[in-house]
Order: sequence, then structure tokens, then C-alpha cells
Amino acid sequence: MSSTEFLNALLMTALASSAAMAVVMLLRRPVRHWLGASAAYLLWLAVPVAVGAVLLPAPRVAATAMQAASTSPSIGTAFVVPLQSLPTWPLLLVGIWACGALLMAAGLIRQQRRFVHGLGRVERRADGFWQAQAVLGLPAAIHVWRPRIVLPAGFEQRYTPQERQLVLLHEQTHVRRGDIVVNALLAVMQCLHWFNPLLPFALRRCRDDQELSCDERVVARMGGARRSYGNAMLKTGLVLSPLPVGCHWQDQHPLKERIAMLKRPVPGRKQWLAMVMLSVGMSSGLGYAAWAAQPARQEVASTGALYAVALEVDADGERQQFQIREHAGKPFAFALQSGKGVTWNAEFTLDAADAGKLRLSGELKADGVVVSRPVLSIAADTSAGIKVSTADGRSVLDVELQVSPAAVANPNATAGNGRISVEPQSTPASIPSFATMSPPRYPPSMHTGEVWLKIDVAADGAVTSVVVDTSSGHADLDAAAVEAARGWTMNPGSRNGEAVAGQVRVPVRFDMDETETETSDVTS
Repeated sequence: MSSTEFLNALLMTALASSAAMAVVMLLRRPVRHWLGASAAYLLWLAVPVAVGAVLLPAPRVAATAMQAASTSPSIGTAFVVPLQSLPTWPLLLVGIWACGALLMAAGLIRQQRRFVHGLGRVERRADGFWQAQAVLGLPAAIHVWRPRIVLPAGFEQRYTPQERQLVLLHEQTHVRRGDIVVNALLAVMQCLHWFNPLLPFALRRCRDDQELSCDERVVARMGGARRSYGNAMLKTGLVLSPLPVGCHWQDQHPLKERIAMLKRPVPGRKQWLAMVMLSVGMSSGLGYAAWAAQPARQEVASTGALYAVALEVDADGERQQFQIREHAGKPFAFALQSGKGVTWNAEFTLDAADAGKLRLSGELKADGVVVSRPVLSIAADTSAGIKVSTADGRSVLDVELQVSPAAVANPNATAGNGRISVEPQSTPASIPSFATMSPPRYPPSMHTGEVWLKIDVAADGAVTSVVVDTSSGHADLDAAAVEAARGWTMNPGSRNGEAVAGQVRVPVRFDMDETETETSDVTS
């Protein structure tokens, strides 16, 4: 993922989460009044759903082949944008964001450690709970992976037996519901979206609803223990510093509001069903709205966005020509050994860009080491070049290329798997056929794929030219197919009883079971 893509994802998730948080904060109080505190807490599910929705692939709008391939003669010559000259502002913004995220993470870690260290010595009790030497902020549930319920010093003396039961049930409810994990995710969100001014306020409201919901569940289970539960709240020592990852008693929680909530009736079964339906419906609606609001991605139909790429490659005096036909968005590759023994591998992907131009991005390797990741913005039917060298300057690769829209193959001339496809000819003629054909060697990479070769056959049956018409996407498979085809011999085609030069298209398939080239004659 590039820095620009990362910033775009960060901005989109921040906007989506802000919209969801704003809606939840508007609805939480009336929903809590109608359906209870747990319903208000469930509303916050809409925030992660909205964030996840904008990370899904954006809506797609298919473009026709004519739209993808259209260019204007006045566009001008193609130009190369090397990595060194790419805009630096995205990297600068990523650096600023990273500094802010690290500072926020350091602050939260400091708060967490301050709370844990303030507990003093913590010992395991016979009943499975943990006893601390401190009082403030306890009881508390801490640790994500192995949650612990930590009790304050003098727990038995401070609370009556019924109050102890209620306080423990409160913390056990936090653990069972996964509230510690929820608070950990909220802390992560604070680090990622530290620049969002709405986030701190929304997180406090979320944790308030979390506590109110937990109180509601305890009262629903214990029935007539409301007074004892209120007394337990008043006896609990509140701590000023919040615990980022955990559930504890702090003065930021609305204690008066929590005690007032104890007077409300417990939601019944119908209210539970309504709150679940409301939460799921609102989360789904906001998630879909966030996904649909993304800018639509224009994609070119795979049957129309076909391009012909003509390449002339010079590697230390070793020159080769390639002609590759491939659909937009699919990789194609070639390999070449230079005159100085350096093996160059190249893999490119062609995509439609703005203003009718094409974007060609790729990766160049010398003896398996990445040398460059060039990005070309090029107009169709216009030449462009790439020239790179190894770090020590020992080998130089010079690539000249030209991209042109390719016509969709004639369905009457292109057959299915394993068939020869013949270029149209002006007059009827017989088709060249194979005399000898040795299968290519399988490269050590064990890649799989299909290569379409375009083979020129002389009147005497000799193979005069072999080019990759459609790449497999793997340079070693393409090279192996071309190497094998150069050793084939053909029975030439004929016209009016005389041998004539011709051209055939041959598929070479590589799979893990066998390597084969299937052919069958197709009349033109």
C-alpha cells in the first residue's frame, strides 16, 4: 500500500467513524429512555461496521473498451515518473500521523502502567479473584488475554455480603461480554484517529453506556437488590486517571445517572428484541451508506480493455523484442539475460488513468534483487522508455515500449483451450501445422499459467519469429515457452498448391501435473 492509499484509507475511516459516532450520540439518550441502557450500548456497534464498510472494495462502474482506450492526439509524449520524483507530501503526512499515533500510544501505555503500579502488590485469593493493596478504582477487570478481577484492600470489611455479590457480578459481566476487548479496540482507535476532535468525547460516552448497560444487566439478574447495589456504588473508591484497557470505577462515569438508572424497570423480552433489531438495522444502514458513499472505481471490462505492448529491450548489448497482449489490471512479465551475465526480470501492470492516459507500473529485478519500481504515465501509441542500472553500475537495462489498444480477437478465429488461432488472411490458404514439437521445460518456480505465442512460419517451415501474444503473468513461464517454440518445426501452409509463409497462435499451458501444448487445425 502506497502512502497516498494509506492516507486515503485513514481519512475515509475517520470520516465514516465520525458520521456513525455523531448519529449514535444523537440517538443514545432517547433510545436509552425507550429501550434501556443496553440498547444504547448496542448502538455503538455501528462505528466498527462503518469503518469496516469503507475498507471494502468501492462500488464498481464498468467502462467500455472504447472509453478505456480512447486517447487524444494532442495529449503529447509519454513521460516517466521515477520513484525519486514522486510527491513527498504524502510521506510527510504519514510521518506526522505516525508521530501523533506513537505519542498517543505512549500516553495510553503510561496511563495503563500508572493504574497497574498503583495497585501495589496483587495476590491471588482462594476464590480465584485477586487482592490488591490499593482501594481507588477497584474493583476492576484488567488484562485482555487472561482477564483478572482485582478487588480493593479491605473488600470484606467495606461491603456487606450482598453488596460483595453485586460488585463481583458487575465485574464478571464486563468479562463475559468482552468489554475489556471493546475498550482495547477503543484505545487502538484513539491511536489511529488521534487527529479526530470528535473521538475523545464519543469514547467517553461509549464507556458511560457500557457501565450503564452493565448496571442494567446486574439489576435484571438480582431483582430487588437495587438499594444494595446503589450503596455499593457509593462505597467504591473512584480514581481520577482512566484505565485505557480494562473496566474500573472512575469519577468520569456519571454516578448520579447510574444510581438514577437503578429506578428504571428492567427491559422485557419485547424490548430486547426491539433493541437488537434497532442495533442491527442501524449498523447495517450506516455501513451500507458508508460503503456506497465511496467514490466509485471505474473498471474496464476484461473482454474489452485489451492492450498490445511492444517492447524493445537492451541489456548490456543483448537486445530482444517482445510483443505482449494483455488486459488492463493483469500483470505481464519478461526475462532477459544481459551480455554481462546478469539476469533481468521485469513484471508490469497496465491500468487506465485519468485524462485518457494509461498508467504502467512495475518492478525490475537484477539477479533477483529489486532495482527499481518505475511508474509511467503514458498516452496510447506513444513511445516511452525506462533505463535503470544495478547498484554497482555493472549492468544497464534499457527498455523502449509502446502501448496500443488491441482489437478484441475475432471469435471465429480464436478457438477454446488448446487450439491454434490463425490471423485472418486475404485469400483462403491452408494453415501451418506442426511437424515436430517438443514441450517446454518446467521452470523450477513451479508456477502455473497459460502463455499464448504468436509464431511466424516461413515458406520452408522454419520458425522465424516467436513473440508472447498474451503473457501468463510469470516471466519464467513466458521465457520457457518462447525458448521451446524456437526449436519447433512446422509444415508450412499453402495457397493454390504452393507453400507460403504464415502465422499461428499457440497456447502453452503449464500446470502442476504436466506441461503440454495442445493444437488443432482451425480453418480461416
